[in-house]
Amino acid sequence: MALTPHHARYFARQAPTLEQKLAGQKQIRALESQRNAKRKSLFEAQDAVDQRREALINQIEAKLMQNATAQAVMSFRWRLA
Repeated sequence: MALTPHHARYFARQAPTLEQKLAGQKQIRALESQRNAKRKSLFEAQDAVDQRREALINQIEAKLMQNATAQAVMSFRWRLA
C-alpha cells in the first residue's frame, strides 16, 4: 500500500525521536512533490484534450458551413445513326 501524505504526517507525529520526525517530514515533502507533479500532469493532459476537442469542433463547423454546388464542366451530345 502506498503511503499518503496524510499517513506520513501521522507517522511523523508519532515518531519517538527527532531524527525520525525529520525523516518523516522529508518523506512528507517528497510525497507532496510527487502529488503536485501528478496533478500538474493531469491538468496538462486535460488541457490537451480540451484543445483537441475544440479543434475537432471547429473542423466540423467548417465542414457544415461549406456549400456544395454543381457546375457543368463538359457536355456531350450523342446521336445514334
